[in-house]
Amino acid sequence: MRTVRISLSRAQNQASGSRIFQGLSFIFTSNLIPEKFMKIVEYMETRRRIRRASPSLLPDAEEFFFLSDPPSDSVSGTVSPDARRYGEKAKLFGPRKLFSLVMAALLVLMLPALPVSAVSEFASYSPNRARIPAYDAVYDAMYDAIASGKGSLDLYDFRVSVDDFLDIYSDLFTTAPEFFFLSPRVVYHTTDGVFSQHVVDVYFNYDMNRDEREAASALYENELSYIVSLVPDHLSEAERALFVHDYLIANYAYDETETIYDAYRLFRTRTGVCQAYALAYSAILRELGMESALAVSPEMGHAWNVIRVDGEWYHVDLVYDDPQPDRTGRVLHDYFLLTDDQIRGKDHSSWECAVNCTSRTYAKNPLWAGVSSRMVPAGGSWYYIDSTARKVYRSSLSRAGREEVFSFGERWMYEEDSRRYWVGVFSGLSLYKGSLVLNTPDEVWLCDPETGESLPVLAPEGVIFGSNVYKGTLEYLVNDSPNLEGGETVSSARMDTIGASSATIPFTDVPPESIYYPAVKTVGELGLFLGVADDRFDTVSPFSRAMFVTVMGRFFGIDPAEWTDTAFRDVPADAWYAPYVSWAASNGIVEGLGDGRLDPSSSLTREQMYKITALCGGLLGIGRPVPAGADVLRLLPDRDSISEWAVEGTSWCRANGLYLGGETVGPQKVVTRGEAALLFAALAKLAGNS
Repeated sequence: MRTVRISLSRAQNQASGSRIFQGLSFIFTSNLIPEKFMKIVEYMETRRRIRRASPSLLPDAEEFFFLSDPPSDSVSGTVSPDARRYGEKAKLFGPRKLFSLVMAALLVLMLPALPVSAVSEFASYSPNRARIPAYDAVYDAMYDAIASGKGSLDLYDFRVSVDDFLDIYSDLFTTAPEFFFLSPRVVYHTTDGVFSQHVVDVYFNYDMNRDEREAASALYENELSYIVSLVPDHLSEAERALFVHDYLIANYAYDETETIYDAYRLFRTRTGVCQAYALAYSAILRELGMESALAVSPEMGHAWNVIRVDGEWYHVDLVYDDPQPDRTGRVLHDYFLLTDDQIRGKDHSSWECAVNCTSRTYAKNPLWAGVSSRMVPAGGSWYYIDSTARKVYRSSLSRAGREEVFSFGERWMYEEDSRRYWVGVFSGLSLYKGSLVLNTPDEVWLCDPETGESLPVLAPEGVIFGSNVYKGTLEYLVNDSPNLEGGETVSSARMDTIGASSATIPFTDVPPESIYYPAVKTVGELGLFLGVADDRFDTVSPFSRAMFVTVMGRFFGIDPAEWTDTAFRDVPADAWYAPYVSWAASNGIVEGLGDGRLDPSSSLTREQMYKITALCGGLLGIGRPVPAGADVLRLLPDRDSISEWAVEGTSWCRANGLYLGGETVGPQKVVTRGEAALLFAALAKLAGNS
């Protein structure tokens, strides 16, 4: 038996100045004569396992901003033709970084083996999967062993070759972000033979002890849950991908020390290299029910994501969309939902990935094209800064028109020449307790996303070149120029201490940055419905038919004592919702299933919610009717999937600002508690304005 050790190591190539990381180095202990040993080394090198390692590097990237030309005697504040032509940014990339293969020697001891069990399908899109017959079995066995905290695993029965084992083990680093505690160093034993060896067993190394792993995993899961809680349930897959893309770029920075490669340390320190960004993005999207994998380019020394949106695959490169040095609140969208041809045409090459990205659904002028601010969803629309028009707009991803919400009147002046200014808008865009947060050169503002009414809340000394809200804290950059050198100090202040509303809700699972925050506050203040516990609202659980009718009855202010008739045979007279069901049935709001049953405990669907809401709107005499012959749903791609009986109600809700579907209706989707809060808050606003 031969003993072999593989180390996925990081090193620094000081001579060339290039960054090296997550390359493969092989460590042997053997009693073979030197000639045979060198044949093994040559064989390993020719196999180029380094090519399949997990790279984590972005070539140097920088943005530059242009000044306007000095004004002539007759015209004040004109912009030079070059500035107009090139806009506000230019991107330069430094030399590509490479990997290093390091050879060394180390004595490895034999350890006892443990049995196999388990299941995981996180590596479904690895390019190695189709090539290696035992891929799924070996991957699942190792995944289960690591998840259980085992130190070793017997692989004898799998008859997996050394090459294949090393490839599968490498895939763990790009497909299982939750194993951030797994050391790149692994020990394994093989059968005899130089070119036909099989792995007998493997011994895992962990960078943390059990207690440290549990504490770190808790932080990782909490951060993952927090980010997922911010994503509105009604968003389409493209919108979910956009939300998470913008969230990560706005709140995290590229790790200039190039030491942070995993999602856990990215969450903990808010910095990481491309591998950390890509793993975090994959982990979050998977929690949202979407598929994501990594594309790896050894030639570039870089990794990014490929994600599946509505059945089609697209490239997403977060790090190339994150300006360097980091610019507070600035988010680019040049590498979001690209085809193979598009990303190849920009500057990416020689990547390894098991899927092809050929769909051109978002290839022509998507809403995010050219947007250099975070895009924020609120009230069924998306908000973004158009730097050329110098305005905040409200629109939808389908680009069905846009409305101005805020205008940047002041320019960012050049302090050494008061007649000149920086071309562009240098403001972040965030959401806090239902208000947009942005900045002008000298103030931070809160803006009502519906009305555009704005209020300044902070006026620091100096010029503000960007802002962002992270977990209730305002972060803003005061500087003399938008062209940064790195290391600039970002100031901060708690939002609830600078003029923003200090009114809070008791639910820790609905942070101020959540789209649900103002709605949850409203339904609580109106006494419509509260949380599932003193400190938890639960925006994600389904809303039942019985609960929706009950809340609607409370909205109407009915007296439960006046409604005692039993309307349906599956609604007990003593049920907490019985009087509200009786009221709704008497007013033609609910009809049941046609067989004397209501099925009150079943989950409410969106189309059911829209129909009931439209009927209630008619009873209240609020809202505006949909003009005869008008099809307000015509632009929605799944319009034909709406049941015929629900089209009228869905149309009324969309026409009156009560539609929650985003880019799609999703008529048969289950309504969540968070969505119900959004609808009742919007209904209360409509009733107050009618």
